[in-house]
Amino acid sequence: MKFLVRIAAIALVAWAALFGISQIVRISPVLPLWAAGFAIALAAEALLRLFRYEAGAVTQRRARWIAGLRMFALAVLVWILIEPVWVRKAEREIRREVVVILDDSGSMQLIDEGAAATRIALGEAALRESRLVETLEKSLRVRVVRAARSVRAEGGEAAAGWADSTDLAAALGTVLEQVPPDELAGVVLISDGRHNRPDRVEDVARRFGILDAPVGLVPIGSAEPPRDAAVLAVRAPDAIHIGDRMRVAADLKFDGLRGQTAKISLKRGGEVVEEREIPIPQDRHREEIRFAFVPEQGGVNDYRVEIAPLPGERFPDNNGWDFETSITSARTNVLLVESFPRWEFRYLRNLFYGRDKSVHLQYVLLDPDRVSGQESPVIPASAARPFGEAQATRMPENEEEWRKFDVIILGDIDPAALDAGQWEILSRCVNDRGALLAMIAGPRSMPHGISSPAGRALVPVEMDFGRQNHFQSAGAPFHFHLTSEGAAHPVTQQGDGTAGSARAWAGFPEIRWRHPVASLKQGAEVLLTASDAGEIAAPETGAGLATALDDLTERRQREAAAALLVTRQTGRGKVALLLTDRTWRLREGAGDLYHHRFWGNLVRWGAGPVLRSGGRRAQLGTDQLTYTPDDRPRITARLRDTSLAPVDDATLRAEVRSGGKILATVPMRPVKDSSGLYEADFPAFASAGGYQVRLLGDKIGALVQEDGGADLAADFRVVGSRGPVELAETTLNRPLLETIATLSGGKIVTPEAIADLAPLFLTEKNRRSELRESSLWDNAWVLGLLCLALGAEWVVRRGGGLP
Repeated sequence: MKFLVRIAAIALVAWAALFGISQIVRISPVLPLWAAGFAIALAAEALLRLFRYEAGAVTQRRARWIAGLRMFALAVLVWILIEPVWVRKAEREIRREVVVILDDSGSMQLIDEGAAATRIALGEAALRESRLVETLEKSLRVRVVRAARSVRAEGGEAAAGWADSTDLAAALGTVLEQVPPDELAGVVLISDGRHNRPDRVEDVARRFGILDAPVGLVPIGSAEPPRDAAVLAVRAPDAIHIGDRMRVAADLKFDGLRGQTAKISLKRGGEVVEEREIPIPQDRHREEIRFAFVPEQGGVNDYRVEIAPLPGERFPDNNGWDFETSITSARTNVLLVESFPRWEFRYLRNLFYGRDKSVHLQYVLLDPDRVSGQESPVIPASAARPFGEAQATRMPENEEEWRKFDVIILGDIDPAALDAGQWEILSRCVNDRGALLAMIAGPRSMPHGISSPAGRALVPVEMDFGRQNHFQSAGAPFHFHLTSEGAAHPVTQQGDGTAGSARAWAGFPEIRWRHPVASLKQGAEVLLTASDAGEIAAPETGAGLATALDDLTERRQREAAAALLVTRQTGRGKVALLLTDRTWRLREGAGDLYHHRFWGNLVRWGAGPVLRSGGRRAQLGTDQLTYTPDDRPRITARLRDTSLAPVDDATLRAEVRSGGKILATVPMRPVKDSSGLYEADFPAFASAGGYQVRLLGDKIGALVQEDGGADLAADFRVVGSRGPVELAETTLNRPLLETIATLSGGKIVTPEAIADLAPLFLTEKNRRSELRESSLWDNAWVLGLLCLALGAEWVVRRGGGLP
């Protein structure tokens, strides 16, 4: 009984010791404190019994040393196991930083009416005279940078076209990237506010507000526009198929030129393709002009939209906009499968087979109308069949044939039409190969009739799967409604800009059938819903983050319940689910304009890159025709044999040349399970001019010869900016600067009052209280003590003759 009392006493002492330690440092014992104390007591009891057993074999003094060293080693081991960490509060001195951004873009080089110097010179002079930098440097770090299309430090070298556009979002974002959040005191921005790059300045300004780092703004420039005509923007396709109609839209501005007539021309290689004259009815006139024509020659063509010079113009350099369009013969392999010849199938077949020459179509109608006694020939669908032979009577024969298709469209097919193995192949085509799977819902079977787990996994929504029909799911008539995601999505673009697309979709005829949906899967996006305009508008902005999240959840639930078009990225590929089979109604009163545009957008979005150079065996392309010195060109190639099966070439590489010199060579990396795709990224090229990328490798020569060529190359250009956007609008954009000030917690001051910005940054924020943790168990000293105790115990024990 004595040993039980002893164990209890040791456990109580150990528990008390652990509890006392936990009040001083943070410990993380594996067991609760009472269990840890009991375990320590058992270990100590075992060591005591061992001591008694060995005490008769050595002197009493040596036995005590052995027992003491063992107890000490046990204590160190327990110390390691409870992982003590010293946690305390400490004050830290922070050397915070203010970044002064000088907008050095092209518009800041202007001299306004009545001004004695350029805008940037006036801003720099005001900054010097205010001595703001010297005032802030007494207690803060101050850095001055210049910004235009990108950011550079004072004295840094600017790339070609650096000042040809203004990116205030990138300027402010660079500050957030370079300065740690707890060291950022704020920003002083001297600018005319003429942001003309895609990213939203408002989003970056909110981040400054969250970090309590205000932006002080100094507006420079005149609010009165100069007498000027300019091309504001041009919208044209990067690539079209040879024989297709090319549509070009240009936004024009005319300030102070009322009563004059402007001559606008579209040129190709210096030759006029089409010319228009438009009157200028008011002082601040904005107008969109459109051109449409069929290009006569293939390849990459240079185009220019140009306004003829007008009397009294301030900036004739912004009267033209150059762009390039590739006229290509490359085709997208599309497979269309349907059970019955419903209207959706008929119009899609006619569209892709008869009208759209950029598509190599194979279609399979599983239950066609038959003449009694007539046998259908066995024709498996294959992308290797000659162009024009579109009708097939069987599914692709094997996985290799399935993988040759870029886009697979499944109509309302019977569940038995595709077995589990074929659904597995389809899943790999989407997830690994990167194909687009488009499902067109139908009342009979699609997609609710899918029984294969692999097939159901591809569906981007949750629904009641099973063998039933939805003929009675019509409900009340509805219109198409563009969601906020759909407004910016390439698939649903039907007009010029967000408002134009929304009006186009809302104006289509009423629809009377759609497939019901339970909910969305993770990552799914709803682009179109069934609604009258405004019915599914997002609720008003909430007062806080929680309210905003609730609003977002409610909106997604409403959109899921009314979904008509849902898309989802699935592995390397994409899935699009149309929950109505009535898109052919887009043709009503408009021919195939909107119907073709929608399905053309969908196919281009899902089929992957347009490879404009080469033939059927070897193709090469760049992700853009024109780059700025900030862009990194991406090169994509596809190698296939005579049966369109992928070709492996470990030696494949791409080289970029300019002026006869090789500037860079990079290996092409294969895109896994992508049917012969290879990719490579080049560094950005700082010099403006023309460049050529060539494809080299052991197998590329033979493939190019089979296509009838000598080598495989593609051209691209590097320009300072994509258009004369910097001088298109030069007036002071004070509303944007006020928005930045409001969102960031800053303020706007005149150039004469720059010194008033100092109180924004000189606050009591240079000392910060923070928690510091010091681990007391995982260091060399503790390990050394344990090793020393165990080593000493071994020496003493062996010295006494014990084993």
